[in-house]
Amino acid sequence: MTHEIDFARARLLSVFIATGLFFMLIPGTFLGVVNLIQISGRESLATVSPAWLQAHGHAQIFGWIGSFILGIGLYSVPHTQATRRATLSRGWVCWTLWTLGV
Repeated sequence: MTHEIDFARARLLSVFIATGLFFMLIPGTFLGVVNLIQISGRESLATVSPAWLQAHGHAQIFGWIGSFILGIGLYSVPHTQATRRATLSRGWVCWTLWTLGV
């Protein structure tokens, strides 16, 4: 029983890490590259929209750093035997809401 719960916690951590990598590679890196191309093409940071710069920063901070921190936190916080299953379900709800929010 304990091994099943540990495996489920590891799977939850893996999903958080995979989601964080997705957010890092797709929106975070894509927006960063687009911003750098615009900066180098126009040779000025002032001509790039501040919203695009902030979108890149938000994708990096909330997308992958936040996903990693939440996943590691939900995996490593010690749990008592009675509340482990409830914590797993809360972890999946947290992942769903976090992913939809980002």
